[in-house]
Amino acid sequence: MSYKTIAVHLDASLRCAARVELAIQLARQFEGRLVGIAPTGLPDVIVTMNSGAPDGLECVALSAALLKQSAETVAGAFEAQCRRAETAGFASRIAVEGTLDALVRHGRCSDLLIVGQTDTASPIDGVPFDLPQQVLLNAGPPVLVVPYAGLFAQVGKRVLVAWKDTREAAHALRDALPLLRRAERATLVEVGGVRDEPCLDDSLQAAAAWLASNQVAFEAHREIDLAGVAEQLLSRASELGADLIVCGGYGHSRLREWVLGGVTRHLLGHMTVPTLFSH
Repeated sequence: MSYKTIAVHLDASLRCAARVELAIQLARQFEGRLVGIAPTGLPDVIVTMNSGAPDGLECVALSAALLKQSAETVAGAFEAQCRRAETAGFASRIAVEGTLDALVRHGRCSDLLIVGQTDTASPIDGVPFDLPQQVLLNAGPPVLVVPYAGLFAQVGKRVLVAWKDTREAAHALRDALPLLRRAERATLVEVGGVRDEPCLDDSLQAAAAWLASNQVAFEAHREIDLAGVAEQLLSRASELGADLIVCGGYGHSRLREWVLGGVTRHLLGHMTVPTLFSH
């Protein structure tokens, strides 16, 4: 397994160039093709038609044209950045649809999908506030979420893998294998139980044996839950100097809506390093 097709979300935010830079480095590392997805978003037809303008349909058409022009500008900036970095294979795709629909549709034909963490203090027009979690739960491939603060030109040298005896954690472990094989240090951590009640299952041992069979250099240990799983993982990542967290992305359907698990939701809101999620 490798990341031969890497897709990255393009938008008009100041963080887009940093996200693309990380995507370029990963594409170079894995000799993959980089695809920049530039959704136009959709004009707010209801607002436009009720604005009192006599030519409502013309206003809608003008709004759609402006959205497409903005997406073309973003796509052009992506291509220019790729050319400056001498990226071997890249392409931009302007998707005339909503941001989530575009990323889900194009992301499903990718080995890795890169999006940015939501910055609630600086919302972006046309980008849903819950975009990372909705992409994670609907697209299919592993999703690398890049924090809205900090510089991350490279990831994968020191990796913290959050382990749990679940399907999602197993998917994340497999999806991260290309990075884990190249890591200088990988640490597999299971957080569970409470004080004086250690975890007794042997799933961590089985996961460690699987990593060893795939020639991954790693450490593995189990920790008691002392501060909440997500906070403990973030604290351990800081102590280890990790530049990447790998974690299963948890969610369930309730009343036709996807609801995230507590650990996934906390990591998406408080991440300090890029985090690779799999669902």
